[in-house]
Amino acid sequence: MRNILYASDLEQGSRDVLRAALEQAACFEGKIFFLHVSEQFHRGNDDSFVGFKLKKAHDAHLESLKEELRTYMKQRIHNFVGEELSDIEFNKDDIEVVVRFGDPAKKIVDTIKDVQASMVVMGDRRVNALSRMFLGSTAQKVIHNSSVPVLIVPISNTVMSKKGEAKNGI
Repeated sequence: MRNILYASDLEQGSRDVLRAALEQAACFEGKIFFLHVSEQFHRGNDDSFVGFKLKKAHDAHLESLKEELRTYMKQRIHNFVGEELSDIEFNKDDIEVVVRFGDPAKKIVDTIKDVQASMVVMGDRRVNALSRMFLGSTAQKVIHNSSVPVLIVPISNTVMSKKGEAKNGI
């Protein structure tokens, strides 16, 4: 059994990337770790939050936000699998949702180790090599720092479902 880390920004076009991750997992009887990283949202180590009660409330808020994101992602996965994946045999219980906060590339690489992933599947929205060269991309950073193979699925901004309807991200 292989652990597949699927990293998603939940934006439009991500359905094709999830399909690729699920196909990989189905081939190898693997488990999917569906990772969403939200930009830095915590207080860090600064002293701006000096009160214990304020820190505790902030931490509780973060946990609440993570749980809300997990619930949202699980519902989207359920809908996606029902709408799009009748041709792939896959148990929805083999998908574990992981939510992290921070720099996406760093958190993806950290999560590879945490879940003992044997492969990463992620999308790339960059349109050409020139934009990658000057701007960089999360995908490039992950490829450079990953200890496991990384499957990059190009993402277009308009994705059609199997039924011919335009769809947003999963």
